[in-house]
Amino acid sequence: MYAISHTEQRLTNQEIIARCAHSLHRITLFTPALCHVRVGSKTVQWGDHVEIATPHSLILFPAGAEISIANTPRQGLYISDMIYVPELLLRKFRQLYSPATLEPSMSQLCIPFDGNIQLMWQGLLNTLQAGTPMQLQQHQLYGVLLALSLSGHGEILFRNRNDPLTAQVQQVLLRDPARSWSVNDVAQQLHLGSSTLRRRLAAENQGFRSILESVRMGKALYELQSSTHSIGEIAFQGGYSCASRFSARFAQHFVLTPSALRQAMKLHSNPNKNNNTDQVLNLTPVMPPHNDKN
Repeated sequence: MYAISHTEQRLTNQEIIARCAHSLHRITLFTPALCHVRVGSKTVQWGDHVEIATPHSLILFPAGAEISIANTPRQGLYISDMIYVPELLLRKFRQLYSPATLEPSMSQLCIPFDGNIQLMWQGLLNTLQAGTPMQLQQHQLYGVLLALSLSGHGEILFRNRNDPLTAQVQQVLLRDPARSWSVNDVAQQLHLGSSTLRRRLAAENQGFRSILESVRMGKALYELQSSTHSIGEIAFQGGYSCASRFSARFAQHFVLTPSALRQAMKLHSNPNKNNNTDQVLNLTPVMPPHNDKN
């Protein structure tokens, strides 16, 4: 399994397997991503929109989106594939296929997984899983993007973020989430003064500490879902010296403890008890985003 690469041109794939239904709130995506649910279903809430993805759907996640999700197994098993796409590759695709050649965009995240998209998607997964050269992986990615555009979808992946400085700060922090970052550290790397950085982040309704926590939580979530590292190790990798404090922050952020997430991904659930969507999802009262401006 690859580690997430946010700044390189390399594509990253992640397989998520769960045995019990579970939900996660306030997940921030730092790079555009594609997701296909092979077994089970995924409910996605983005702002006021709620959609349900099945094996007949492909989910398109734009960069910078904060979402809440609920994964529901089918007969005790949930499996999905995630592919994270560096924005540089999307820009290169745009240069090859100008906006004028793309069909009208759709606003939904979940789109039909039609025959052309399925064919291109499987080719992309095969190249990633086989560890083929980067050029072949990018070629397969462009096939997926072209299939999306020909079906009238995909534009949401190319949307411009309305918080460009927040995106830059996230990319700096992602290089080393465990580092004891300060506002001045990041400001220097962005060639800004500390006060200017704070002021401009405030204008985007963001704060440095909340961005740092979001980055650390994002890394922790990826590791919990994809690695066999202990919760203590994952806490340390995310800049937390105390595992219990990390677990408390994780639970506050995602509304699920690290141990509960690990249990959901390991144990066989009772389909009659744990796969009830109404009981597990509860996506309406999503926790509001932090507006910490300190």
